[in-house]
Amino acid sequence: MTEKGEGTGVRLIRFLALGVPTLSRVIAVAFVVAAVALAFIEFDAYDAGARADLAMLFAVLALASLAVGYVVPWLVRTFLPRRR
Repeated sequence: MTEKGEGTGVRLIRFLALGVPTLSRVIAVAFVVAAVALAFIEFDAYDAGARADLAMLFAVLALASLAVGYVVPWLVRTFLPRRR
């Protein structure tokens, strides 16, 4: 008998999971650049405390982006059946 192949949805999830780590690293770099720019470039509308808070927020978002980039492939490996 022939085995049932992977469905279209499973193949789509596997394909999208391949790009998540790269995309998350690109987004993390963008967040780090924004955090550094906010921390060291003076903007007239914000005082030093507000700029520091926003820079910290962008740094945390960069870390969250990296975490998503590591977790998504692990979830795909864990929950989807192995290919044969």
